[in-house]
Formats: sequence, structure tokens, C-alpha cells
Amino acid sequence: MIMKNRGRTYKRRLAMMLLACGMLGASAHAAITAGQYSATEKGNEGIVGVTVTIDAAGVIKDIAVDASKETPELGGKAGPEVGAAIVEHQSLNVDGVTGATMTSNAVKKAVSAALGQAGADVARYQGKVAKQGRDEETRVDVVVVGGGVSGTAAALAAAEKGAKVLVIEKMPVLGGAGRMASGFTAVESSLQKAKGMKYTAAELTQRLLEYNQYLSNGPLTKRIVDKSASTVDWMIKHGVELEIVATTRDAKRSSVQQAHLEDPIKSDVYHRIKNGGEAAYKTLYDEFAKLGGKVLTQTVGKSLLQDDKGNVTGLIAEKADGGKLTVHAKAVILASGGFGANKKMLDEAMLTANIFPLAWPNMGEGLEMAWKAGGAKWDMQSALIHAAQLVDIEPSEEAHHGGGDAAALDSPLIWLLKSPLLWVDVVGERFADEGHIYDTAFWANVAYSVGGHYYIIVDTPTLQSFSKNAMPFPLSGAGPANPPKPGDFVALADAGTRGGTSKSIVKGKDIAELASRMGIAPESLKATVDRYNGNVKAKQDKDFGKKAEYLAYGIEKGPFYAFKAVVVSLSSLGGVRVNSDLQVTNGDLQPIAGLYAVGNNAAGFYSVPGYPPYQGLANGFALNSGRIAGEHAAQYVVKKP
Repeated sequence: MIMKNRGRTYKRRLAMMLLACGMLGASAHAAITAGQYSATEKGNEGIVGVTVTIDAAGVIKDIAVDASKETPELGGKAGPEVGAAIVEHQSLNVDGVTGATMTSNAVKKAVSAALGQAGADVARYQGKVAKQGRDEETRVDVVVVGGGVSGTAAALAAAEKGAKVLVIEKMPVLGGAGRMASGFTAVESSLQKAKGMKYTAAELTQRLLEYNQYLSNGPLTKRIVDKSASTVDWMIKHGVELEIVATTRDAKRSSVQQAHLEDPIKSDVYHRIKNGGEAAYKTLYDEFAKLGGKVLTQTVGKSLLQDDKGNVTGLIAEKADGGKLTVHAKAVILASGGFGANKKMLDEAMLTANIFPLAWPNMGEGLEMAWKAGGAKWDMQSALIHAAQLVDIEPSEEAHHGGGDAAALDSPLIWLLKSPLLWVDVVGERFADEGHIYDTAFWANVAYSVGGHYYIIVDTPTLQSFSKNAMPFPLSGAGPANPPKPGDFVALADAGTRGGTSKSIVKGKDIAELASRMGIAPESLKATVDRYNGNVKAKQDKDFGKKAEYLAYGIEKGPFYAFKAVVVSLSSLGGVRVNSDLQVTNGDLQPIAGLYAVGNNAAGFYSVPGYPPYQGLANGFALNSGRIAGEHAAQYVVKKP
């Protein structure tokens, strides 16, 4: 834990004295060569580097950390903080930064390697670091757990109604996944009306209920959709600039989901944040502060307080310094973002391990608190599965959220991922119209239907055509951003096989050898390829109805290649029952007084494993559910003595 108090200098000097005196377990015979030593370690998004300065007594004088390849507001910030903490405590046994565990661990491992280069006994730097924080207590009307999209909306809405509001956020930054989002769903908004769009809330509500096979919560769905138009005006009032860009009408835009050309409402409901999510949420928190709202970052909610009737009366949290914070509140709003980064929970919920979590580091803490307070588990098998990615060829996080500039550094092989080529499952059978590549949600859904992973099969002439940028179809605007330039696809594919050791990019001189290296029965893959080649020659997909213009490449001339892809999840969706006021309920639909769940914690809006194909739906649900809960909580606390 990074301590910032008056005793910091003293503690550092004491740690150095102990090291010099051998009191931390140093060997009397260890030969340490003073100097600077560098090492690297794999972090979350890329390589993390450190340069450690050490003296002959074994005192770590400085650690320079390069975490520039990590997400700036997470690992990019956490890396140097962990390095500074190691210097302060002269120990590798410092806490990592919440939400940046992989980066934190990478720094520790790299520092350990650098110390080894210096001849130091790494065991001497394992001293336990005591947490020094004092316990505190405070009293507010409403406490919001989580400062992401839904928590921001809830906090600001409650403060507008006159409530005294505290937000606790476990990360060092505010905005959550909303920092990477570029817009949200709304219908009947003032912006749509200005463009002559005539979509109605009733139409969108019906579409969502039908998509979810009427398993979702009808009153909640209607309430969320009906609220959305006013949320657009609310955001604008608070200084967030919005626009509607008719991406479905402009095929030149790289962000277009081409499938939506045939059903424009799926994109026309998308209200784009002009300056991006990070700027928008800074603006909203500035507005929150003007209303007297308070924020504590790096503060983790641990448990709820309840009276003898089961009413929620506050919570207990852990502060950044390790001290306990007791918050007495008349209402608690759980806006902690679900469990999208908790791989174990995600695998159990989605019944497969073949989903890559590209999620804000939410581990399910809020849901655990709600369940322990009597909230009913609901809609656990639902995740925000969005597109897919090639295994071992990961796009940058910015590119995965549509950042074209970041995509310039990504592998051109991603073009294969973004094209309607032949897909087969892990037993070699074709399973879908690959034209679903043009819709983020449907692409993920069909891939999930075969367990979450699949292979893209190509021959050498196909790769050569891609090298010339001669494809007769557009690259998909769904999923990660498209790298702007081609490359030598044959050379890139050959390099990706890693001399035949890769299980994710596989090469074979013929289909039988390719299948064998994929772990698939050769006769199965050969039958699939033969039938697909027949479809290509006939320009008619007799199996799944893929459009003729997408039947452009057969699998005919070797060598042949298989590229493994896996479904991406941006978050979990749901987990605890709520009513249309976003109050947490028990299994009999009775609300637990004083407790709300919003955003990705709240169940009932999705209700099937697949995510509905409307752009910005999760962000729209987060904003609207947060506003509804915040307003209701403020009214509740006014009535409560």
C-alpha cells in the first residue's frame, strides 16, 4: 500500500537502516554490485520495464518504471506507484494497485529480476509491510459503491434532489468502463427529433422484450427505455456534448456495423459523446462536486450494514491506507459493475472458459454484498459478449473500443478476423453465416454457440489477395478497429505459427495435415471444406444463406492456414433481482429497504446469454438505471427519519 503521511521519510530511513544492518534477513556474504539494473516482465497489455538503482549495502535508491504499454489510467498509473512503494518500504511485499493486478505483479517480478542481476539476495526484500491507516466513520444520506457510468448517474441524480451523497470507488480513477465508451442508446430524444427520426420508445421496448424471448423484466425494460430521452437532455444540461452520426448511411466510416444498414434503428439510437468518455465523466463529477458530493477513490466496499429488520443502513469499506471506513447511510446504491473481470465467475456463469474478458476490473464484490443482504440471484448467464479476437494476436485495448489511431500498431492479420471467411468449430464443422461478422453482437453470439472459440480457415491465394488489399468485400466495422494498412499476410501467418509450435495459428501443406495439427479429424475438416468450396463455386450458400458477394474465397491451394479466435466479453450483465425503481428484491420480489443495484449489477434487462444488437445499450442502461435509482433513493431518504 502506498503510504502518504508524515512518517513516510522516517519509515524509509528505518527500512534502509534495517537493510544495512542485516536485520531483514540479508546474507553476510551476499556480494552486491552497486549500480543500475534493468528488467522487463509481461503486464496486462504489454511489456513493463523497470530500472532499479541499488547501492552496495543493498538499499534500493530508486525504481524507474516504464508502463507506457499499459492502459494509461490503470496499469500506466499503477506501475510507477508500485515502484515507489517498493522503494519506500524496501520490500517487494507491497500491495498492488486495485484493478491493476497484472501490472503490479509485473513490476514486482521485474524488480526482483533486476535485484538478482545486482547480486542481491531477493529473499531479504520480502519483509511484511504493515498497513497503518486509522479507522474512520462518517454519515451521509446516500452512499454509492462504484464511480463508473451507473454510479456517476446515480450520485449526480441523488445530489440534484438534495441528498448528501458519498461515492466510494476502488480504482484510482473515476468513470469506470465509461472512460472507454463513446456513446449510449436513447430513443425519442431531442437530437433524434432534430434529424427527423421517428423511432419510438414503445418500438424499442417491444424489440428488446422480443429479442429476450420475453424472459426479461417488462416494467424495468419499459422504464429504462422511457427514461432515455430525458437522459440525453440531462447529459447536455450538465455539459456533455452529444451527437448522432448516421454511421449506417456512411459506408466509408470505419466504425460502421454494416449489418445495421438493413435495420438502421440499431445504430440510429446511438448518441455519441463528442469528446469521449473520459472527458464526459470528468464533467459530470465536476457537476457532482458543485452540489456538495464527495468522492473517495481506492476505497473498496466490503459489507453492508443492516438493522434488525433487514433494512440496509450503510456499509463498511477498506481505505487505501488499510483503515476501515464505516459509512452510516439511509440508502446504498451498488454500482460496482458486475463481475466481468472475475474469470472464475465469468466461466461459471457462461458455462465455458473460452471467453476473453476485456473488462474493467470488476470482481463481483457488489453482487456478493447484495446476495448476503438477501437479494435474489438472477440472470447470471448473461455477459456483454462483443465480437471476437484472434488468439495470441490481441489488438490494443484502445483499438478494441474502436480507437483507429491505436489500431495502426496492431497486426494486419486482424483483417482476417474482420472478414466473412470460412469459420469452423473445434471439430471442423461450419456453424454459421460468416456474414454475421458485420454485427458486433451477432458475431459474438454465433461464436458463443459453439463454445466461444472457432477457427478461420484460409488458403495461400486468399492471404496473397489480402496482401494486395484486393478483397471484394469491406472489412467489418464491428469489433476492434481495423489496422489501416495491409502487410505480407503469408509472411505474417508463417511467423505466427512459431515454427509449428503455435496452437493458435496452424499451417498444413494439405487439409489433412492442417486438420491433424488443429486436433481435428481430417475427414471432418475435408468434408466441410469440400462443401464450402461448392458453395463458393455456385455463389450460393445452401447451408446458412451467406450473401453471394461474401462467397469470394475458396479453400483450394495450399499451404493452408487456421487462425483461432475467441469471443470477447466487456462485462457481465445482471446478477441480482431489482424492480423498476432499481431496488434490490428478494426471491418474492419484495424490496430490501435502502438497497439499490444499478448498471451491470442489476438483472432483468437482458436475460439471455447474447447481447441485443443495439449500439450503446449497456451504457444507456447504466445511465438510466443510475438516474432512476439516484432519484428514488433521494426521495426515500427524505421520508426516512
